[in-house]
Amino acid sequence: MAPREQTREELRRKVVAGARALLSETESAEFSMRALATKADVAHMTPYNLFGSKQAVLLAVLDADMAEFEAAVQARHSVDPLVEVFEIVALCAEFWFSEPLFYKTLYRELLDLKGAPQQPPATPLRDEFWRRLTRTLKQRGHLHAFVAEEPLAVNLRRIALQAISVWIARDLSQREVEAELGYSVSLALLGVTVPDAAERIRERFLGYQAVIAQV
Repeated sequence: MAPREQTREELRRKVVAGARALLSETESAEFSMRALATKADVAHMTPYNLFGSKQAVLLAVLDADMAEFEAAVQARHSVDPLVEVFEIVALCAEFWFSEPLFYKTLYRELLDLKGAPQQPPATPLRDEFWRRLTRTLKQRGHLHAFVAEEPLAVNLRRIALQAISVWIARDLSQREVEAELGYSVSLALLGVTVPDAAERIRERFLGYQAVIAQV
């Protein structure tokens, strides 16, 4: 990497780290590009010059977080996609509650941004992550032949985003948030999986439903 490119990449990492730190200690109303520049100890225009917009900074933070999330998923070494999908549900809740202010502020900012972004707001489970999972479900014969992988992946991503929205709006425990996400994911999969897989998902569904019914 050329020296100038290296400097630019180092500045990008510095701004992303500053953004994460700022999101971890402030409410969304206090997150601005000026506050970010101060937190990252860079010139006022540096975040704009490097990323172009506030949303691009936030998505870069999300990408960095996704890398950590994927590493945590891979560390579990799941070979059965029906097991993995519910491990992911639990891991989402675990990540979100490990730094609640950071995640709530990050997603509140992404959901509140207006205009025509270059990329749509995404959850810690970005598009390709869900594509990989639905592709594996299809390859293992868990999905009905009529089910297209891409629409299912998009739907599951939207479900995860909705679970975050519910968490932001309501004072739910980690167990309750996991149940909200797991219930919606299992409900979606029940309609598209073959009988053997659906029976396994049904057990999970009933467990999540029992938690939700108590809320």
